[in-house]
Amino acid sequence: MRSLLVKLALLTSLLLIIFSGKAQAASIHLTSASIDLWPEYDQPGLLVIYHIQLAQDTALPVSLVLHIPAAAQLNAVAAEDSSKGLVNAPYQSTIQGDWSELSITTNSLKVQIEYYVSLVKDGTTRHITYEWAGDNPVDTLDVNFLLPTAADQVKIDPSPVTSEPGQGGLTNYLVRTVNPPVGRPFTVTIEYQRQTDELSIANLPVQAISTPGANTPGLTSSSTILQWTLGGLGLLLIVGGVFGYIRWRRGGQEPAQRRRHGGSLEKAQKEAVYCSECGKRSQPGDVFCRTCGARLKQNETE
Repeated sequence: MRSLLVKLALLTSLLLIIFSGKAQAASIHLTSASIDLWPEYDQPGLLVIYHIQLAQDTALPVSLVLHIPAAAQLNAVAAEDSSKGLVNAPYQSTIQGDWSELSITTNSLKVQIEYYVSLVKDGTTRHITYEWAGDNPVDTLDVNFLLPTAADQVKIDPSPVTSEPGQGGLTNYLVRTVNPPVGRPFTVTIEYQRQTDELSIANLPVQAISTPGANTPGLTSSSTILQWTLGGLGLLLIVGGVFGYIRWRRGGQEPAQRRRHGGSLEKAQKEAVYCSECGKRSQPGDVFCRTCGARLKQNETE
């Protein structure tokens, strides 16, 4: 009898743990959930992107449970880091019939999920049925449908509240609902016509990741170029001035040398004596003519 009571107590504790865990998972409150539906964008199928914002009072870390289609090709599960941006978040995936249950462990209030599913095509008609599983209470649920290039005759239910340019200038249709019921799917159906299978990204203009600014690495402003140009010209003027001064100094000494040489030449010419016998010019200091041997008259005078 006593062992039976112990077993019942253990079973009761186990059930309480299970139900409290489910209650805790269901009690995770979302401030907003924005779902992007991008058909035929960069792949022939449908790209689905979840932008999840948890409530500010959420105790972190937390295990967030979301359901996506079992046939989905999961591309990324990430959480936002204040310094690194989006980083991979650990998760577990369990297939449950038509759904895949994702249990995501996050230390951030912002979670992003990306996956692809097949797009239903019937000739030129495309069909999309998206379901939000209703795993958690959410204040605002937005579903954004991005119309592919060369597509028209769009039908969306529920009716979108806005249609305006979105990613790459493509038309974005916004379906919004407030406080959708928990535990029941919220469904959006979309139909449109398209005559081509070309991906939208092939026709989008190339865009810069960010707008260049004064502090953009590798960017040189016109004012910086002007400063470097003026600095270079100033340096050239200084160097030219130094070389010019040196040449001027050298040029000022050369005439003086020439004058000194010229004075010596005149003195030598004045001191030169010509032989009275043969007429040959003597060298300074000569007493006799080096040609005929006659005594020079200048030396005779001296």
